Amino acid sequence: MRRKALKTILIVLLLWLSIFFVDWFTVSCFEHAPIFCVKDDEWNHYTGVGYSYDAYHHPINGRFEYCLYVFGIDIKSTFTN
Repeated sequence: MRRKALKTILIVLLLWLSIFFVDWFTVSCFEHAPIFCVKDDEWNHYTGVGYSYDAYHHPINGRFEYCLYVFGIDIKSTFTN
Protein backbone atom coordinates (compact mmCIF):
# COMPACT_ATOMS: atom_id res chain seq x y z
CA MET A 1 0.00 0.00 0.00
CA ARG A 2 2.77 2.46 0.96
CA ARG A 3 4.78 1.58 -2.13
CA LYS A 4 1.77 2.27 -4.36
CA ALA A 5 1.23 5.68 -2.73
CA LEU A 6 4.90 6.57 -3.19
CA LYS A 7 4.76 5.52 -6.84
CA THR A 8 1.64 7.65 -7.40
CA ILE A 9 3.26 10.69 -5.78
CA LEU A 10 6.36 10.22 -7.91
CA ILE A 11 4.30 10.00 -11.12
CA VAL A 12 2.35 13.15 -10.25
CA LEU A 13 5.58 15.01 -9.42
CA LEU A 14 7.21 13.94 -12.70
CA LEU A 15 4.11 14.97 -14.65
CA TRP A 16 4.09 18.40 -12.95
CA LEU A 17 7.81 18.88 -13.62
CA SER A 18 7.35 17.92 -17.27
CA ILE A 19 4.54 20.43 -17.75
CA PHE A 20 6.48 23.13 -15.88
CA PHE A 21 9.62 22.64 -17.99
CA VAL A 22 7.68 22.61 -21.27
CA ASP A 23 6.14 25.97 -20.34
CA TRP A 24 9.49 27.33 -19.14
CA PHE A 25 11.22 26.26 -22.34
CA THR A 26 8.41 27.72 -24.47
CA VAL A 27 8.59 31.10 -22.72
CA SER A 28 12.35 31.43 -22.26
CA CYS A 29 13.61 29.93 -25.53
CA PHE A 30 10.81 30.38 -28.05
CA GLU A 31 9.57 33.72 -26.63
CA HIS A 32 5.97 32.56 -26.77
CA ALA A 33 3.14 32.36 -24.24
CA PRO A 34 3.13 29.22 -22.05
CA ILE A 35 1.18 26.24 -23.40
CA PHE A 36 -0.25 24.70 -20.23
CA CYS A 37 -1.40 27.92 -18.54
CA VAL A 38 -4.70 29.76 -18.51
CA LYS A 39 -4.55 33.39 -19.67
CA ASP A 40 -6.21 36.21 -17.77
CA ASP A 41 -7.84 38.27 -20.55
CA GLU A 42 -7.48 41.63 -18.80
CA TRP A 43 -3.75 41.27 -18.09
CA ASN A 44 -0.89 39.41 -19.68
CA HIS A 45 -0.90 36.96 -16.79
CA TYR A 46 -0.80 33.20 -17.31
CA THR A 47 -1.62 30.81 -14.47
CA GLY A 48 -0.52 27.17 -14.27
CA VAL A 49 -0.62 24.65 -11.46
CA GLY A 50 1.71 26.10 -8.80
CA TYR A 51 3.38 28.57 -11.14
CA SER A 52 2.47 31.59 -13.23
CA TYR A 53 3.91 34.04 -15.74
CA ASP A 54 3.53 37.69 -16.56
CA ALA A 55 4.58 37.78 -20.21
CA TYR A 56 4.26 40.28 -23.04
CA HIS A 57 6.11 42.02 -25.86
CA HIS A 58 7.60 45.29 -24.63
CA PRO A 59 5.70 48.21 -26.22
CA ILE A 60 8.84 50.24 -27.01
CA ASN A 61 11.63 47.82 -27.89
CA GLY A 62 9.41 44.90 -28.97
CA ARG A 63 11.35 42.29 -26.96
CA PHE A 64 9.47 39.46 -25.29
CA GLU A 65 9.71 39.90 -21.52
CA TYR A 66 8.43 37.69 -18.74
CA CYS A 67 8.42 37.08 -15.02
CA LEU A 68 8.16 33.54 -13.62
CA TYR A 69 6.49 32.93 -10.26
CA VAL A 70 6.61 29.54 -8.52
CA PHE A 71 4.13 29.23 -5.65
CA GLY A 72 3.87 33.03 -5.64
CA ILE A 73 7.61 33.68 -5.37
CA ASP A 74 9.33 35.71 -8.09
CA ILE A 75 11.93 33.34 -9.57
CA LYS A 76 13.11 34.99 -12.79
CA SER A 77 12.30 38.31 -14.43
CA THR A 78 13.46 39.78 -17.74
CA PHE A 79 11.47 42.99 -17.41
CA THR A 80 13.20 46.27 -18.21
CA ASN A 81 12.29 49.68 -16.88
